[in-house]
Amino acid sequence: MRRALLLPLLLGACAPAVRPQPVQVWEGSARVLLTVQQYRLIFTVDPVSHALSGTLANLSSGDRFEAAGTLLPAGDAAELSAQVTPGNAPRLNAGILGFGISGVTFKSDAFLSGQVRGGLFDGSLRVNGVRYPLTLRRVQ
Repeated sequence: MRRALLLPLLLGACAPAVRPQPVQVWEGSARVLLTVQQYRLIFTVDPVSHALSGTLANLSSGDRFEAAGTLLPAGDAAELSAQVTPGNAPRLNAGILGFGISGVTFKSDAFLSGQVRGGLFDGSLRVNGVRYPLTLRRVQ
């Protein structure tokens, strides 16, 4: 009986310690169509897999999007690439006389990519095939 209790204890001691992932907060702006939009990117990065997960908020419109991708080290900088999706945004389901559409979101997916150097992100936000330059500064 004692050996049965000792084995899980020993195996648990061999497991790697879980380290909390620091939350990064970045803010900045992009010129989308004719207006300047303010953005906030909040994310964490897994130090082993370099997987990024978080949210991209458009502060000008109040919209929030989910962001998932990678932050890969590249010399003295890092390459950030993330798919940005509306997540659980409202979806349109409509039909007339048996024809219709289902599950169409009101917001488009986007792709965020660029380079992080120090406290500055310089990149772009690609929405519906159009690239908009985006600059963010780290605030936390």
